[in-house]
Amino acid sequence: MRSIALIAAAGLAALSMAACSEKHATEIKEGAKAAGSDIKDAASNIANDPDVKEAGAALKESTKEAAADAKDAAGKALDKAQEAGAKAGEKTKEVAADANRDAKAAGQEAREKVHKATE
Repeated sequence: MRSIALIAAAGLAALSMAACSEKHATEIKEGAKAAGSDIKDAASNIANDPDVKEAGAALKESTKEAAADAKDAAGKALDKAQEAGAKAGEKTKEVAADANRDAKAAGQEAREKVHKATE
């Protein structure tokens, strides 16, 4: 009899807790819905705020300007690099021509010395 009373008391306690838990869960669910609705309204207000829209447009424009400036600077840097490459190529040709002339002169001089030595 004692165990039946204990089991019945435990069952009543469990049912009581379940009712509280269900009520608590409902309250939490309703609170979450209300918070979600408030967040959605706030996001909508921010999205429709003229100051926010103006700031977004200004940011977009400044980004375009920065991209155009970067493109211009890159083009100028490329032009300078090509110009420097062309100058280096010309200088290399000049040095190679000088070395070729010097080699020919040295070869001619060596032939003359050999020719004189063998006469």
